[in-house]
Amino acid sequence: MTEERRYDVAVIGAGPAGSRTAARVARAGLRVLLLEKRPRIGYPVRCAEAVGPREVVERYVALDPPLVSSPINGVLVVSPDGGRLSRTMPGIGFTVDRELFDVRLAEAAQAAGAELRTSHQATALLRDEEGRICGLRAKDLLSGAGYDVRAAVVVGADGVESLSPRWAGLKVGYRPEEIFSCAEELIEGIDVENLVIEFHLGLRFAPGGYAWVFPKGSARANVGVGLNSLRAGGKTAVEYLNGFIAHRCPSGRRTRLVVGGCVVARGLAALAVDGFVAVGEAANQNNPFSGGGIINALEGADMAASAIVAALKRGNVSAKTLGAYTSEWRRTVGKANEAFYHAARIFYGLSDDEMSRVTRELASAPGIFDEKGIKPLAMIRALVAAHPRFLVQFAGSWLGGRRRP
Repeated sequence: MTEERRYDVAVIGAGPAGSRTAARVARAGLRVLLLEKRPRIGYPVRCAEAVGPREVVERYVALDPPLVSSPINGVLVVSPDGGRLSRTMPGIGFTVDRELFDVRLAEAAQAAGAELRTSHQATALLRDEEGRICGLRAKDLLSGAGYDVRAAVVVGADGVESLSPRWAGLKVGYRPEEIFSCAEELIEGIDVENLVIEFHLGLRFAPGGYAWVFPKGSARANVGVGLNSLRAGGKTAVEYLNGFIAHRCPSGRRTRLVVGGCVVARGLAALAVDGFVAVGEAANQNNPFSGGGIINALEGADMAASAIVAALKRGNVSAKTLGAYTSEWRRTVGKANEAFYHAARIFYGLSDDEMSRVTRELASAPGIFDEKGIKPLAMIRALVAAHPRFLVQFAGSWLGGRRRP
């Protein structure tokens, strides 16, 4: 075991959340270490690769031609009975080359002064005599050598498989319904003429979730399913994906299968403890309705970085000081996520008949979509107006229990 020199901040995970946090903190003149357990940034891709709108994405990375696979010009939702809710929304977003997207963010962190180590995995958190987090233990996966890193603040950005927030005491393991079980194929030879993103609902293709088609340009698309495994009747996500592909694009050529999980859990009660913050999917910052998390992770990273820099300037990295990040998150993006969480609990629990009826009603409801997509509170108001009984269900969901760690 070798002892490493001290850093101001050590970041676990070089996905969007970790790289963006590292870049922002390094730009403040702090010494930053960024660890990524995989040998290659952004690979394998386990993402439908949609982001938007442009003005939001370009706060973080330039959407130049190599990065953009296809524009997204609208949304199509297909209900279980085949009914359609569609909106033409030119420029609402883009699908990107997610591997290159992650590489660009990691390069920005390095350019800002962060030290990046790939094939290095955090294996534990270090604590001082009073039990406060003061660094991490890591392993070089190529040489097998272990070492300690001393840092004033550790950032847990280790994604859906995250362990660091558990080590820190911020959360426990996920329940099955808090993770979408996902499978996706990159399909070539598929009709995506209108360049809209498609969401297909119902028990046939994705019980407790949805199936998707996200255009990738040149008659290519990411085609996938995300489902609640407790409602899957013993079938795997890949089996459901096979059925959806046979329905939507039976003649398409499969080129890349990826499987994994996506967090759709309620937000954490706290995002910081003494000497530690969690960010991105590791912090349950994904949209709990869609599972999308790239922009949320980047926004959370900026909030976390601001709190870290302020805390280090004060020489106080206590949970109370770093907790400014929790407060800002819950006041902004976290507030929308809370609404999405309760909407998802009701919506994805509907029968196929109810879901088809609700989709028709949402199609005629005004103000459901804005330039960023679905507006959660507007959707809830429309659902309650059409079905007053949902008010009781929403209230019960919202008030029925405290946040889990």
